[in-house]
Amino acid sequence: MRIFHATVIVGVSALGLTAVGACGAGRTIHIRGTSTAAAAGPRAVLGSMDDLPEGFSDRARSGWRPPFRPRVRACRTLFDAAGGKPPRDGLIGTTSATYEGEHVGELAGVGLAVYAGDGAAAHLGELREAMAKCVTADGGAPGAGSRLSASGLALGYVGQDAEARRLAGRVAGYPYEMHLVVLSAGHTLIALVHAGLNPPDAGRTAELTRVLARKVGNLEP
Repeated sequence: MRIFHATVIVGVSALGLTAVGACGAGRTIHIRGTSTAAAAGPRAVLGSMDDLPEGFSDRARSGWRPPFRPRVRACRTLFDAAGGKPPRDGLIGTTSATYEGEHVGELAGVGLAVYAGDGAAAHLGELREAMAKCVTADGGAPGAGSRLSASGLALGYVGQDAEARRLAGRVAGYPYEMHLVVLSAGHTLIALVHAGLNPPDAGRTAELTRVLARKVGNLEP
């Protein structure tokens, strides 16, 4: 598959537990991003997601917080991108937000990063490479009970050069699964995480990715 030039990450955390990456439940709208004009468009996109897949709240909350810090650098790179900390080279604006799903603890986390020139496409290549290398994500602390194993995730066409993976296992001892998607749209890099205690629905992950790609594709740097 191929991707536009934007990176989106959507993430779901479990039961609002800090250990499982809960972010912003019950808090007022807050979208983390740069103060540059380049971030104004992405912030507007994430602040007006009125066409999210059924079951997601359109109320934007603070950016996704990973449930743990992975030992493997490739996994950290992906988690960081989804949480609003994308690659810095050529970056001119970044924004992140999360949306609550209908299941207990379900969240979708999105990170958008705007780059100069062909930076989005270049960094998309880096994230796709990181996804190939992130075979197992674990917190490294003995007995912490946080370990996710990666496998393929078929979403159909969601964007040019898009890449997707399923990470499933346990976080802090609880069953946990996330879908990770990276793609680009125009000058924007998109990183998306859809996760929760219950296995996320791949169809809703795909639909969410398409909505984001469509909205972001026309943004200018």
